[in-house]
Amino acid sequence: MLAQQCLTLCEVVLSMNTSVASDQAMARTLVADLGDARLRLVDSSDSRGAAHARNVGFRATAATHVAFCDADDLVHEDWLAPLVRGLDHHDAVSGHLVDVFPDGKTPSWHPAATPGGLPRFLGKPYLLSGNLAIRRSAFESVGGFDETLTRCEDIALSWSLLRAGFAIGYVDDAIIDYRHRAGLGDMLHQHYLYGRGMTEVLRTHGIPSDSGWSTSRRSYLRLLRPNGQRAPKRTVIGLLRRGAIGLGRARGLLSPAAHGEGRS
Repeated sequence: MLAQQCLTLCEVVLSMNTSVASDQAMARTLVADLGDARLRLVDSSDSRGAAHARNVGFRATAATHVAFCDADDLVHEDWLAPLVRGLDHHDAVSGHLVDVFPDGKTPSWHPAATPGGLPRFLGKPYLLSGNLAIRRSAFESVGGFDETLTRCEDIALSWSLLRAGFAIGYVDDAIIDYRHRAGLGDMLHQHYLYGRGMTEVLRTHGIPSDSGWSTSRRSYLRLLRPNGQRAPKRTVIGLLRRGAIGLGRARGLLSPAAHGEGRS
C-alpha cells in the first residue's frame, strides 16, 4: 500500500477490529518496523464488524478523498491513482477485483465479483467496500456504513448515495486481487451471511428507484426475489451456494426487525 505509484499518498489508516492481544501486538510491531509516518493504527475493537472498522478508520483521517480496501486482499501498486482519478467524474467509485481462488475447483462456484462493471443487486448497481474511493462530503452526507447490517453494508451505502443524488462509477484499471475463502463450509457460511444482509438492506433501505417502499406483510415476498447473478457454470456446489444465500435471505426476513417500516 505504501508503495503506490503516480500519486502522493497522504496517510494509511489500519483499523484493528480485533481485541485479540497477539493480533494487536503484531500490528503494532508491523507499524513500528515499517517506520513510515504515513502509516497509523487505530483501534476499532469496541464493536465487531467491517462496517464499524471502516467508519472508525474514516473518522481517523481528515482527507477529502478516502479509499478503502480489506486486509486479506492484495493491492496492486498502481491501484490507487486511477481510483482517485475516478472521483473527478463521480462521488464514489469502485475498481476491478481479480478473483483469486484457493484451488482449481472453486472458480465455478462463484459469479465474477466485478463483471466488467459494478455488480448489481436486483438490477441496481452497488460499490464494493473492499475496493472503494469516495469523497468525504458524500460519505458524511449518507452517514457512512450502516453498522446494524449483518453484511452488505456496501450495497446500503451505494443505494443511499444514489437516493441522495450522488454519482457512483466503476474504474476498470484500479485493480485488487480478491482472495476467496478456502473450504466449502466457510464459503457457504459467508454466503448465508450475504443473504441475511441482502434482506436487511431491502427492509431497511429499500430499492433506490422504488418510491414509498415499505415492508408491509403483503410485500414480504418481494424481499426474496432472485438476484440474477450466476456462476459461469452450474454445479452442485454452485447450487448449494445459492441455497445458502436463499436461506440467509429467508432468515433475514423472519428476524424481528423485518416487521418495521423501511425508508423510502
